[in-house]
Formats: sequence, C-alpha cells, structure tokens
Amino acid sequence: MDLKPENILEVEFSRSFRGYNEDEVNEFIEEIAEAIEVVQKEREKLQQDNERLLQENDEYKRKVNELSQYAKRLEGTLEEWKKQLDIEKELTRRESQMHLKEAQIRGNRIVDEALKKKKEIEVSYSELQEKYRLFQIRFKSLLQTFIDSIDWKEQPMDMDTPEPEGIDQNPIHSPEDVTSFSFRDLEEDQK
Repeated sequence: MDLKPENILEVEFSRSFRGYNEDEVNEFIEEIAEAIEVVQKEREKLQQDNERLLQENDEYKRKVNELSQYAKRLEGTLEEWKKQLDIEKELTRRESQMHLKEAQIRGNRIVDEALKKKKEIEVSYSELQEKYRLFQIRFKSLLQTFIDSIDWKEQPMDMDTPEPEGIDQNPIHSPEDVTSFSFRDLEEDQK
C-alpha cells in the first residue's frame, strides 16, 4: 500500500462491537497523515537538494577535470618552454663562442697585420737610414770635392812638376759635372 497522506485519510476501518474509539482513531490517523506529509515534503526537499548537489558535484567534477586538463596542458607547455629555453641557451652559448673565436681570429689577424706593418716600417726606416747615411757620405764627398777644387784654384801653379801619364790634363770638372754625377749616383741607389 502506498502511504501518502491522502490515502491514509481515506482509509476506513470496519466497525466492530468492541472496537476502538472512532474519534481517537480518526484523530490519530490525521496526525499520522500530517507527519507523513511533513516527512514526504522533507524527503522531496532532500531529494531536490540531493539532485542539486549531484548536479553541482557533476559541475565541480567537470570543472576539476577541465582544470586538470588545463594544468596538464600548462605542464606540457612549460616543459616545451623549458626545452626551448635549453635549446636557446645552447644556441646562445655556441653563438657567443663562435663570436669569441671570430674576435680572436680578427684580433690575431690585426696583430699579425700590425706586426707585418711594423716590420715593413722598420725595414723602410732602415733603408731610409742607409740612404741618409749614403747621402751624407756623398754630400760630404761632394763638399770635399768643392773645397778641394777651391783650394786647388788658390794654389800657385808649379810649372816645373812633370804631369803623370794617363791623368787627364784638365782634372777640374765643372760644377755641373760634379752635381750631375752625384745625383745620378743617388738615383742608382734608389733603384
């Protein structure tokens, strides 16, 4: 039998000669019907609350599942970023080593070129010093020739001294001959 408050109120008992007081039984039945109605309302409310809580629980489970998947994606992304960062670090390290080696090579090349240039300058300087020394010697010789020429012109002529054979009768050259001879010598040295 279905115990709903309406069914309880409609129940009728058969009458007997020595039975219960009908008013008390009816009153008790009404109280039971009211109590069952309250219990059923509470039960319905609890069922609704339970359904609501189950729906909320399902919603929370769905959200937790979504958040778990999101966290896994983030962890995967984070791992990918870490790997990419490691790759970038390695590439940066290699690139910096490459730049350092290039800088060392360029520095060595610059130093080698500077040393070569220094050597060239030293050789050129030595050549210039030698040319200057030769110039001084020739210039002194030229000046000495002029001085001797001037001294010779100032000496009196001695007619009694015989001239040696094979010597030019006119040993004094014109200043143009001496100058051109000295300049030619310098030109030959430069070659």
